[in-house]
Amino acid sequence: MTKIESAISPDNDSVVTEIEIAAPPERVFHALIDREQALQWGKSGAFEMTLWEMDARPGGKWRFISKPRTGDAAAPDLDHHGEILEIDPPRLLAYSWYASWHQNPEVRTVVRWELTPTKLGTHLKVVHSGLLPLPGACQGYSQGWPGLLQSLKNVLEK
Repeated sequence: MTKIESAISPDNDSVVTEIEIAAPPERVFHALIDREQALQWGKSGAFEMTLWEMDARPGGKWRFISKPRTGDAAAPDLDHHGEILEIDPPRLLAYSWYASWHQNPEVRTVVRWELTPTKLGTHLKVVHSGLLPLPGACQGYSQGWPGLLQSLKNVLEK
């Protein structure tokens, strides 16, 4: 398994993570917007996803809630939500991203998924921007996105 790395922009405003997936863009895109597939690739050893919903159209809302698998029943839910800004299947999905654990949960960041067909399947590039007002967010997301993209790859290449 090749190590996936994220690059933090020089201005500390965005994180770019890229991966190659041996599946056509249509299949990868569907996995990004389909509840059942998202519940598979969105879970990890550290987090359990308890809710996932997306109205995949311009202006549509999306939301997912996860809970740390710490064994601590009092651990807070991690609420992620926003609105679809752009959708062009199977090439592009972009949405606003608000997160309950950010220092300021009102700060709007943007997640942009760009899918490009390749000989092997799909080159997937995720750009999470608007992070400058959130100290430490770039570092955190640069560590989080690679695992999520690897999980997506694992589910799609099964």
